[in-house]
Amino acid sequence: MLSKEQLQKIERLQLAVEGHDKVELKLNWYFLRTRTSEEDDFFYYDGEKLVGYLALYYMGGDYEMCGMVHPDYRRKGIFEELFHRALHALTDREFDRLFINAPADATNAKHALDKVNAKYDYSVYQMRWKKQELPEPDQSVKLRRAEWKDAEKMIDIDVQSYFLDREGAYELNHSLNQEQGQRAYLIEFDGEDIGKIRIKKEGMESYIFGFAILPEYQRKGYGKKALIEAVRMEQCEGQSIFIEVETNNEFALNLYQSVGFKTLQTQDFYLYMREV
Repeated sequence: MLSKEQLQKIERLQLAVEGHDKVELKLNWYFLRTRTSEEDDFFYYDGEKLVGYLALYYMGGDYEMCGMVHPDYRRKGIFEELFHRALHALTDREFDRLFINAPADATNAKHALDKVNAKYDYSVYQMRWKKQELPEPDQSVKLRRAEWKDAEKMIDIDVQSYFLDREGAYELNHSLNQEQGQRAYLIEFDGEDIGKIRIKKEGMESYIFGFAILPEYQRKGYGKKALIEAVRMEQCEGQSIFIEVETNNEFALNLYQSVGFKTLQTQDFYLYMREV
């Protein structure tokens, strides 16, 4: 578990990087605050000052990585050292792919990732809900808080909707279910489980993710109604609400925009293929 002092130093470094580069980093604070160990956190200090940091996040078969180096300490090989320390930590772990995320406008990140042979793979829009009047609830579509007995159903939906293998879907759901402040819901249509959605609360911010509708129920308006209900729940508590979507997923992008989400920025994801 990361200490309060470590979290404060990470936050100070993040503020320095974001202020200098005029970007927002995707550090996944909800993961950092709920970690049970430090095996996926890598630090580089100058004396007592944290000047480089890199974090790994397991995402059910894949790992994600986000790193940052203080502007005054760049081009000194710090990111490369942290990156290779992280690779060493992954040596005996089984995983499919390693993705590194960086703000699309961070040109220095592109240079650093090129040096470690990571190749651009895809991008996502980070979106925030703009407050507006929501339609009246549709009683045919409801969100039901998932329980342990629903675990197999959640896995089935991931397998069919995201084309994950069953082992990867199990590992992803098991990992997410351990997190504090995260809630899972099944989406019901006339009493049938047709999809799922997760909401992660971090202070006054809520992050909607893991949103999936079974293929046979897609493009019938059920997803939009479910998303509206998720937004309604968080809006009633005064939360700022966020969601992400891949830039090439026009259907989902149009859906989110129709509910009131606006794009904040773009995050690029780079793929590193380890040698076998």
